[in-house]
Amino acid sequence: MKSASKALAVLWLSGSAAATLLADDDSGQSRRIDLPVPIGHDVKGLRLPVRNDQGKVDMQFDIESARRIDDQNIEMHTVTIQTYNQQTFKPDAKIDLESSTMNLDTEVIITKEPVRITRDDFFLTADSGEFNSKTRHGTVFGNIHLVIYNRNDLQTKPRSESQQQLSQ
Repeated sequence: MKSASKALAVLWLSGSAAATLLADDDSGQSRRIDLPVPIGHDVKGLRLPVRNDQGKVDMQFDIESARRIDDQNIEMHTVTIQTYNQQTFKPDAKIDLESSTMNLDTEVIITKEPVRITRDDFFLTADSGEFNSKTRHGTVFGNIHLVIYNRNDLQTKPRSESQQQLSQ
């Protein structure tokens, strides 16, 4: 009897999730992040993939704990956001946040605590930051440290012959 009720609950949850996804597709609006966190409650160990219009993973949130403050704002602790390259769909940058708040309407994440952003070719740390998950753009503030790997690969213009002769 218990297994039948569990199966019905799983079937109902998956059906309602599918209906929500189909309703979003019919509206023609862009994707929206919806964290399943009730107001005033804590949720621990949340993994949330965010998909683009083609169903490919655009980014993935791994959240140790989250608490919904009100309808629009969620407080998150120990968050890792893995972004994916939009052409190859392979992992790109990773953003680590200690404590942050996300506005679900604007999808902007703000933190007043240290930020760490890593990618294959650099890592960056800062005292605080802001990340817009819709546009995938962010701003960091205070005590910014950037280490770039393979700096020679970033050279966009070939050095002219005169510059090469001056350096010899």
